[in-house]
Amino acid sequence: MHMIRTLSQRLAFPLALAALLVAATSPRAEAEDAVVFLEKLQQDTFAQLTDPNLDEAEREARARDILTNHFDTPAIGRFVIGRYWRGASAEEQKDFLAVFEDVIVQRFVPLFEKESDSRFTFGPAHNDDKNPSMSLVSSELNSPSKAPVKVVWRVREEGGEMKVLDVVIEGASMALTLRSEYSSYIRSAGGKLASLTDSLRQKVAQGAFRGEIN
Repeated sequence: MHMIRTLSQRLAFPLALAALLVAATSPRAEAEDAVVFLEKLQQDTFAQLTDPNLDEAEREARARDILTNHFDTPAIGRFVIGRYWRGASAEEQKDFLAVFEDVIVQRFVPLFEKESDSRFTFGPAHNDDKNPSMSLVSSELNSPSKAPVKVVWRVREEGGEMKVLDVVIEGASMALTLRSEYSSYIRSAGGKLASLTDSLRQKVAQGAFRGEIN
């Protein structure tokens, strides 16, 4: 897969997931709360995953908890499959979402060992004009050894909880990129979601996504 091509984007994408991985009464307050949400998640994530005493299994378990609690993986999974979602059975949908979560976790966990000195600076933020429950938070990923990377977060408040729906890195949307890649694969496989799921499951078993972006 060739999701993001520049070096800075290769590093920013998994860190963006890792940093994910609080509603208010006015649009302005909602956007400001989204910034607080991301700042806290960044602090908690690095605190939990950069402990040198953690073994690989515990690190992955903690990363999975962060992801499922603060990243709307089911909604993203449905979106990236596009029109093929409705044509899949409930069992096929469930299988894909499970593997999709495995792919994301495997991609970003190893990056904490290599890029633990990188941090986001969040803000400004504003509400999406087309969706009042959605906040767009601008940020910059800073590292002592690399040029800053611009990242925009799409955060939705629903039922008193905030969750991330998309990360846009230097103009490249994670959700749209995956939708293009996955839809293309399914189309070439005769419209079968199970074919994509099987392919991803094999790659996860091989560790093919570990710390990689392309």
